[in-house]
Amino acid sequence: MKLFYSPFHGFIHKALVATHEAGLWDEMTFVATYPFRNREGVDQGDRYSLLPINPLDKVPTLVTDDWQVVYGSEPICQYLDSRSRAHRLYPDPGPARWDALRRHDRAQTVFETTVMMNMEGWRPETERHLDVYEWIWPKILRVLDELEEECREEQGFDIGHAATLHALSYGDFGSRFYEAVDPLYPRYDFRAGRPHLAAWYETMLERPSVVSHYNRDFAGDDSPEFFQTQLAEVVKHRGER
Repeated sequence: MKLFYSPFHGFIHKALVATHEAGLWDEMTFVATYPFRNREGVDQGDRYSLLPINPLDKVPTLVTDDWQVVYGSEPICQYLDSRSRAHRLYPDPGPARWDALRRHDRAQTVFETTVMMNMEGWRPETERHLDVYEWIWPKILRVLDELEEECREEQGFDIGHAATLHALSYGDFGSRFYEAVDPLYPRYDFRAGRPHLAAWYETMLERPSVVSHYNRDFAGDDSPEFFQTQLAEVVKHRGER
């Protein structure tokens, strides 16, 4: 299998967590993909374009052993979980599954809207739209407060928790990864005033599936040449199907 993803490990990647939890880590080729800028901050143009296999040109994109292309983090995580020989992230149909999916969708929305704010911060300060922040922040604050209440009780670990780690780590607004200074809540610390959420988060950082990559530099070949070689192999085999 091949996983095309952006190797910025300053936040927790849900797809990497799912790979590790499923016991498939050693069967995966991790292909560094930079849709915008690389780790040095240099714009990469189209040198890492996934358009030949993904019309959305987005990461993550998974290529299975039989050369099927799966894109979108949720389908990818479900596929990996279906092949799991270790810890399953998706409960069987029933109340536990619907709750896990609810928490997953909540976290995914937080992640996606935080990305919107981060990208808004790439604009010159005089061109930023304050209403973007004013629309998003109340949603995030309500979710954080709800998480604090949920974390008062003992937690297991399912896809909802993996997605929550993904969102919280990306939205760690004081970190080096979140580039822009937020006009409403600069350097916001989601842990402040939320001791149960903070304790849960710190505990989850110790899971092997998180330790596997979080805040660890990407150790593989992240050159455009390696990317193009891997992409060409996928295109070739898909054409032969």
